[in-house]
Parts: sequence; C-alpha cells; structure tokens
Amino acid sequence: MQTPSAHLLAIVEVEQSARVRCQEPGCRHSVYKAVHVVQDGASCIALGSTCFARRYGSLSALGNPTYGSGFGRKLTDEERALLEHNTQVLLARFAAEKAAREEHMKERLRELKGLASQARSGNGNGSHIAPGRELTMTAAAQLPGMIPAKPGPWPWMKPMTSMAYFKLKDGSGWVRVQRRDGQQMLAPLPEFDGWDEALPASVGVPSIEHAAYLVSDTVRAIAYLRERSAHECVSGVFAEIEAAAKAKP
Repeated sequence: MQTPSAHLLAIVEVEQSARVRCQEPGCRHSVYKAVHVVQDGASCIALGSTCFARRYGSLSALGNPTYGSGFGRKLTDEERALLEHNTQVLLARFAAEKAAREEHMKERLRELKGLASQARSGNGNGSHIAPGRELTMTAAAQLPGMIPAKPGPWPWMKPMTSMAYFKLKDGSGWVRVQRRDGQQMLAPLPEFDGWDEALPASVGVPSIEHAAYLVSDTVRAIAYLRERSAHECVSGVFAEIEAAAKAKP
C-alpha cells in the first residue's frame, strides 16, 4: 500500500471506444469509467478504480478529489487527449473552472443578500430599489426561501415535511428535501466543491442560489442514489439527518 504523498486530483470518464491505459505498473488494462487521476510524489498518474483501491487500500483512502466529484466527469475528446499527453494542462483547466464556479457562487450570494436587504428596507412602493432592479426584486420575492424555515439549514425548505438522506459509497451525502412550492430538491450534505457537477442531468439541474439540484423526476433520482448508497435515513427532524450524515460507515 502506497499513501505518503498521494493526492486524488480528479475522477473522470472517457468514451468506452476511447479507453485510456491504466498506469499502474504491471497493469495491462485500459479503462474508461472512474479513471482516478492521482498526484503521487513527483508523478501524475491515471489509474482504474481496481488498481487505485489496491494501491492505496480502498476507493475512499485519499478522500474526495480536488476537482469535481466522485461520480466522474465525462471528458471531451480534447480533454481526453490532454489526459494522456498533457495532464498538467488538463488539471490547470479544472482549477480555473473551479475558481470560476466559486466566484460565481460568491457573486450570487452577494446578490441575494443585497436583494434580501433591499426587501427589508423597502417601503412597499419600490422607492428603495435601485433603478432597473424592480423586475429582479419581483422575481426574487417570488422565490421560495426568502423567509427562514425550520428544521434544516435550507431557508427555502417547506416546514413539516420529511427529508431523505443518502450516504453514497464515494463518501458524498445527499438530502432529498422539499422546497416551499413543492419542488423536490437534492442538496449535498455537507456541501463540497464540485457538487454542481456531481449528478447527471437525468437526476436534476444544479441551482446555485439554492446550493441544490432541482429534481426533474423524483422516482428516477431516488433510484439513482439508492443504486450507489451505503445507507439512507428518512426523517422529518434535521438533527436525525445530520446525525446520519456524521455517522461513520
């Protein structure tokens, strides 16, 4: 088992017809799903999940990847070529995308805080709203979540509704939670970098302002999570959901 200076950088996927060679010494296999990109000492290597687990002890030995999530981002043809021939350029692209996402999320948070502040200070006739912001303010007022709800950390959550927590085998956790207007959401718990790229479009669409996915098909989304879950918990009390999230496997 080798672990001293190893860091899991990303987990990616390529087309089955464009497999890449696993770079574990002695391995002759090519892989296309769950390709683990690892910085191990001075070397940056791509490993299949079997060789990764054998080399480091388990699939979760190095924790969550620095970029993206444990579900595996599917690479374009160009990115696949970079993975094989210029991995550092690909990683630099991942880093830039991560920084851009974080800045976007910060900007959205600042904007929403500003809208909430304007709503609290307004007198009902729009006199405290900056010119050109009336439409934005009206839309914001219609969004669920401007008024905090309990239990749970999500201000947009509908009170007195149940939640379902799914602890996935890759270490991430997701909560099925209902929004005030009845829309089902999937929120990462705890939130992690790259959460908005973690689930496929068939499950839902990421909403930065909610820090959760808008679920398009609840049955399909739950089935997807259950196929990959280590355990789950259903409760109307967030403290129980939180305890399940903190419980060791």
